[in-house]
Amino acid sequence: MREAKLDVRSTAITVVIATLGGPTLQATIDALNRGTIAPAEILICIPEKEAAHVQISAAANTKIVVTPCRGQVAQRVIGFQQAKNEFVVQMDDDMFPATDCLEMLLIAIFSQNNIAVAPALVNCRTEQSVYLTARNVGFFNWIYYFIMNGRAGYKEGAILKSGVPIGLIPNPDVKGMVEVEWLAGGCVMHRRSNLVLKNYFHFPGKAYCEDMIHSHLLRQSGVRLFIETRSACGLYLVSAFDDEVRQFFRHTKAEMAVRRYFMKLSDRGTARMYVFYAALVLRYMFKYLTKKSGMQVEH
Repeated sequence: MREAKLDVRSTAITVVIATLGGPTLQATIDALNRGTIAPAEILICIPEKEAAHVQISAAANTKIVVTPCRGQVAQRVIGFQQAKNEFVVQMDDDMFPATDCLEMLLIAIFSQNNIAVAPALVNCRTEQSVYLTARNVGFFNWIYYFIMNGRAGYKEGAILKSGVPIGLIPNPDVKGMVEVEWLAGGCVMHRRSNLVLKNYFHFPGKAYCEDMIHSHLLRQSGVRLFIETRSACGLYLVSAFDDEVRQFFRHTKAEMAVRRYFMKLSDRGTARMYVFYAALVLRYMFKYLTKKSGMQVEH
């Protein structure tokens, strides 16, 4: 094992970050460079308008790639095309990889051909899985997942029949690689030969559900998807339920259009998807009215 790790640590990695220059970009770069394997190159793919204002440290391995387009997937594809190394990591600008995150992903991807591998995602505030609340038990939760996915119900690592992706909550008794149906796009390692080098996202605005589309295209091309549970990457969760009413409905409408496209692409019916959105809106309105009522009582 010691020899394998030494070999892994001599491997050059390219990290591609598609960004608009968000406030956590520098912290993400710093976290990468503190790792047991620092990337050979970090490509910051950013549109020209934002590139004029972005400020990052002048690390020797960091390069700004000015893109003629705006959009997470389109920017990332340009970075993929310019990657020099055999192993390429796509990463969002608000991710905080553990010090051995890339090393563990490399060990995993060395173990098999034609795979993409991602770390377990951890809530920076709680240091627990970001998906922990999904595994609630109880009759109403069972009914909900029955509607969302039929008899299979709640299924980790899968995309349900309603088009809802369920993340993997690492089991402390089962450490290693777990095959899944989709990978969240925040941090994924690929072999360069397996990269999707076309812009598959043609919707305006935020890239909703792009990770499900990307996962579908990778699997179609024969690439298997895995979570390496011994690798971890942190992020701060933001809930759609914190949005104001107009913002919530605007975002939900845009997301639904993309998810409907994914359902067609993956040959799934949309009836369960619409039930999911009906339940989502009801949950939001309940929380919103409860919060508003509480505020009125205080005043």
